[in-house]
Amino acid sequence: MGLKHRHNYESVVSTLKASERHYLQAAHAGATSVALIYPNLYSLGMSNLGFLTVHRLTASVPGIGVERFFPALEAETPLPPPFYSFETGRPLGDFNILMFSFSYEGDFDKIPGLFAALGLPVIAEQRNRHHPLLIAGGAAVASNAPALSKIFDILVPGEAETTVVPILNQLQTDGFDPAAVSAIKGVWVPAIQPLPPQLCGLHDVNRQPAWSHIVSNCNAFGGAHIIEVMRGCPRVCSFCLARCIYSPVRAVDAAVIEEWLNQHPDCKDLGLVAPSLFDHPQVERIFSMLVERGVRIRNSSVKWEKLTPPIIGALRKSGISSLTIAPETGSERLRREMHKPLDEARFLERVKELFAQGFEHLKMYFVACLPGEEHDDLDATITLIEKVARQASGTSSVSAAFSIFVPKNHTPWAELQAPGSYEIKKTMKYLKEQLNRLPGSLKVSFESPQEAMRQAYLSRVGPELAEIYAREAQECRENQLFARNQFSALEF
Repeated sequence: MGLKHRHNYESVVSTLKASERHYLQAAHAGATSVALIYPNLYSLGMSNLGFLTVHRLTASVPGIGVERFFPALEAETPLPPPFYSFETGRPLGDFNILMFSFSYEGDFDKIPGLFAALGLPVIAEQRNRHHPLLIAGGAAVASNAPALSKIFDILVPGEAETTVVPILNQLQTDGFDPAAVSAIKGVWVPAIQPLPPQLCGLHDVNRQPAWSHIVSNCNAFGGAHIIEVMRGCPRVCSFCLARCIYSPVRAVDAAVIEEWLNQHPDCKDLGLVAPSLFDHPQVERIFSMLVERGVRIRNSSVKWEKLTPPIIGALRKSGISSLTIAPETGSERLRREMHKPLDEARFLERVKELFAQGFEHLKMYFVACLPGEEHDDLDATITLIEKVARQASGTSSVSAAFSIFVPKNHTPWAELQAPGSYEIKKTMKYLKEQLNRLPGSLKVSFESPQEAMRQAYLSRVGPELAEIYAREAQECRENQLFARNQFSALEF
């Protein structure tokens, strides 16, 4: 079992390694060993600029050896223990520091299975100097650091660029004492500090933008290079976390992006990352520059009102035939309340223009179970979808994806009630029934109600999560269910 498992793991890792291009070399051996853990799929981790930035910064610290770990290398195939590092196959429990990058709260649920397999007590005060030091950061930590405050020794709600290097340098100087890093801005040591630090953006993105120094053919951008073009969002949507944890808004100047391209002449496919890409003040210049260089554009969802003729032309020249737009709701009343206006007549006219310009598919994102949502609001959403679908010709198509409202800390809607199981199922049932009656080939997808409720729980839970996960980890050890329980057994 052990040899076969290791052989299978090394075989998949070998294939993935062969798909990677490295633009900076990271030492795998050092006086201090760090395992950087992305608690989700390899393809998602290698698409995440936060994870990649932490890896790049860690590798820059003298004396540090850093390796990656992912609990699943392939979709629907969680790894069974024992766990080995990605680079050298070193047992994960042998590292001095385990550093976790949590992109969203759902990844917290990997903690019980991972800790159980490594023999790590979930509760920090039950560990000793013989255990690895545990550090966690990422957008989910910025969102809800208290949930992890009794689990990790050091939490980083702040930005990686201003914290990772100082933390590692200080720990090497002071012998892995968490208290030694407590004065670093953006760092929280829960054992000695009662509250997490205030969120504030400090990094100068124009001095060093985030980019993919490791490019994997298996990333979510189809093997493209990735660069962050703006941090934060200038819009004021009531439910949005990005504008709250990445403040102030900072755009990477087009000249900086041009210089980065000059340094990477082999880049022919570029993913542009930003919470609101089309609000970048120089977006037309950036798109034009990429088209002139023959670089294919990989973009996030578009802001329909920002689709000027030059941008549309650049997208088409880049071979893009599908666009994603997020109206969120068809209800004008709810749009006003969430501070996300939409002129429906202009929106529908723009949709018509996009199909006329040769775009073949339009995907729309909506949020269901919004605060105060009534049947009339749902009907308005259904009507908007129908109007858009009727704009599609025989060669074009429309799809709609529904997520469920989850209140997030730090946002204006943080204290609002999350929808319950009955409300979610009732709303989903009504939407499915009504949308199925629409003519044409409209495709509709819905977020799992259980997943939404779990996310809502994890977005608001506090330090008590440690006790819950400790019990789950114990169950994992007793029943040898490590792989299955990499996803929490929490029921709703």
